[in-house]
Amino acid sequence: MGAEGSRFESGCPDFFMESAQSKLPYLTFFHRPCRGYAFDGDGETHTIVSPVFETSVDFSSLVLSVVCRAAATGWLMTEVQIRQNGTWTDFLKLALYSPKTNHSFEPYEDASVSVSVDVLQAKIPAQAYRFRLTLQGEMNMPDVFITLTDAAAVYDECAAILPAGRRKIAVSAISQMRLDVSPTDQLRLCSPTSLTMALNALGYAAQPLQTAAAVYDDRARIYGNWTFNTAYAARCGFEAFVARFHRLAQLEEFLTPHSLVLATLAYERGELTGAAVAHTPGHLVLLCGWENGKIRVADPAADTKGEVVRLYDAAEFARAWLRNKRGAAYLVRKL
Repeated sequence: MGAEGSRFESGCPDFFMESAQSKLPYLTFFHRPCRGYAFDGDGETHTIVSPVFETSVDFSSLVLSVVCRAAATGWLMTEVQIRQNGTWTDFLKLALYSPKTNHSFEPYEDASVSVSVDVLQAKIPAQAYRFRLTLQGEMNMPDVFITLTDAAAVYDECAAILPAGRRKIAVSAISQMRLDVSPTDQLRLCSPTSLTMALNALGYAAQPLQTAAAVYDDRARIYGNWTFNTAYAARCGFEAFVARFHRLAQLEEFLTPHSLVLATLAYERGELTGAAVAHTPGHLVLLCGWENGKIRVADPAADTKGEVVRLYDAAEFARAWLRNKRGAAYLVRKL
């Protein structure tokens, strides 16, 4: 992986790129600032631009998530720029994070790229990226995770092969359909409900409506912005970021009592046998094991608490997750 020389003033952090393919899900890259940066809380705004990061394969989508572990009173804005066949896009706004509110930005689209809520889509395959962070007040310098989609990747039915044996992660079930909100809002709370179950399973006492308030995207008016959910989990003391899996076999390493995976699914009626939701363009569930050719899932859309944990056919589940949603997931794990 190559990088341009940094053009930072004295005292600003540089970022290094750790190609984590051997340890993390496919095409997930970890960027940590090499030097600390002291913020004095006087309201001054700081802007940090990363070096250029070349990628080993062309990519067609990008998601940027951040880990800010310390409490803060300021705000952080993230932007990204990609290079397509030698031409750079402008810096495109992705998200603004603060302890009081989060918001994405208005959708953007031109001939080469589009940004909608939490995902940048490259209409022309891209070969490099860099990001810009704007921080104000007491916001701490974050770690940055970039997750890419290989532009040439094709779904392989072998992706549905589960790890050997069986595994069962203890989960305290919560049904979003039993939360004390309107029926309309119940249908919208799959992501914070799944995240709450994950946080509880990892030892953090969370409540679904508190989680929902913390992850709410007040521009898009949704609870399912991937990066706001992972940022909240990070504020609760975990390492959490958006990732993309490409095989169920990867769960052997990443689905453990100390590391949980929350998968986003899309399927048509009849494509996921026994599903809590008959069909959906996007639904979030917590994975909690596998056995006998089936994947064990805590599906928050179940009508009752007793029906939340259920088994889905591995091949059907893999198509709903790995093919239809390109393996998008939240990875939440203990530090």
